[in-house]
Amino acid sequence: MTLRAWIGVAVALLTVAACVNLRPLWRDFDTVHVRLAFPDPSSSPGNRFDAVLLRNLAHLGYLRSFDHVFAAGPRKARIAEAFWLDRCEVRQGDFYKFVGWQPFHPEAPIAAPSEPSPWRYSSNTHDHAVSGRLDGPANGVTFYDAYAYCRAAGGRLPRTAEWLAAAVGAAGHVYPWGDEFDQAPPPYLDPLLNAARTCGEDAVSATPEGIQDMGGVVSEWAVLDDPTVAGVMGGNAYNAPRDLYALAALYRQTSLDYRSPYLGFRCAYDAPVPATPWRTPVSAVPVRAGSYDVGVPDDARIPSLLRALPRERIGLIERILERGDRPAATDVHFTVREITRREYAAFLRDPFVRAGFHAEDNQPAGHRHRPPDWDVQSETPDLPVVNVDWWSAYAFASWAGGRLPTAEEWETAASDQGRRLYPWGNGFDGASPVTGEQALGAAQATSADTSDRSAQGVLALGGNVSEWTRSVSTVSGGYAVVVKGGNYLLPGVSTARFDYRNHLSPNYRSPTVGFRVVFDRAR
Repeated sequence: MTLRAWIGVAVALLTVAACVNLRPLWRDFDTVHVRLAFPDPSSSPGNRFDAVLLRNLAHLGYLRSFDHVFAAGPRKARIAEAFWLDRCEVRQGDFYKFVGWQPFHPEAPIAAPSEPSPWRYSSNTHDHAVSGRLDGPANGVTFYDAYAYCRAAGGRLPRTAEWLAAAVGAAGHVYPWGDEFDQAPPPYLDPLLNAARTCGEDAVSATPEGIQDMGGVVSEWAVLDDPTVAGVMGGNAYNAPRDLYALAALYRQTSLDYRSPYLGFRCAYDAPVPATPWRTPVSAVPVRAGSYDVGVPDDARIPSLLRALPRERIGLIERILERGDRPAATDVHFTVREITRREYAAFLRDPFVRAGFHAEDNQPAGHRHRPPDWDVQSETPDLPVVNVDWWSAYAFASWAGGRLPTAEEWETAASDQGRRLYPWGNGFDGASPVTGEQALGAAQATSADTSDRSAQGVLALGGNVSEWTRSVSTVSGGYAVVVKGGNYLLPGVSTARFDYRNHLSPNYRSPTVGFRVVFDRAR
């Protein structure tokens, strides 16, 4: 062939390439829209709640005190009848008056049902640095002491649901005072002095209804359904990070005889009480009957992840939800199923593929996209293609006009933005996804009625074949590619979880590894 003929052939090939834009002639990929959203942290109570937890992930890595709240998730407190709650925490001086009054009224039925006998009501702050601050909150008292005080005062200790209802209010605020942690630093370096601040010194910490200091002077006793433990509600001057402990929904549990200089109480009343028997005026704020959102906000994502993930893998939460420099939302289109052998056959037939137009720049010389068992695979064209290495998966995605998903995109889609542990929900059913529990021994054609379905409709993310991504890791000291998802040989209870990752050489081929493609625009 003459040089002119070769030039003519080259021009013709370039013209065809320009016309088809190096895209496959066969384009009928079944895709589903997946919105990878990174919402504005201020846009809803759940997003604001998540933002606080995200800032404090390192602390939550070892803190287990709030696990019971995360496990309970969204819930409502239904307050059947209005009650009144002390505007201020009970003062140290008023508690001492009660201690002086009680011995002269032994007939008063004020003891908690589980109170040990004999029990002497007292505070252990007599020798404390703040013991002279009688107008500061009572502290160093046990549940038994607080319970008896409130009964003798004509009221009772609030139940946890009542305390929470008063703290979040009808609007369901994240903090007792509102939705943002805008509190100034405490005035003293010594937290003991900050715990002795008088009622209302920090005016911006009041609830909209006028209840003071529910978020950070001393924590407060409350009654739980379990008679052996009590609730410790609200933040205090000692526990940090302050923006975490002050969250209205979070409370801890402790033994009834626990004492702390950072733990006090306030009383609830079923009817207004003008004064205590020891002549302390009672100033209480009404809390209306109704339904209050007292648990984790409905759209919060991180609490369910904290409940499901081992603490050593808590960094995954940041990987999924931290926006960084990413846009607020990314719209991508996942292929509904893993790429099939029929689709891969069209890729292999394309002369531009054989000419190397779609190869990754570092693809090894002499690389072949044809799987070693291609003749056998071709007999079942609707099964996922397997025995393809990363180089071939990359080239196919480029040929298809898309790309391989990042591991973060894959995890976000599989977890429904961090709301699910498995693509289909939070529990594992060994009979549903194609995983090792079924002992099928081979990949299966993915049917539309499979239960291995993400919230957006992506199929077989949890099992069937594992999938290449475009994310690179150095987990073994060398370069590897992240592979996501379980497969027909692996135990799905662990590998079908959205957080499972494998790390393989880009040259690796296996009958259990395939891939899917994402497109940045609708096709």
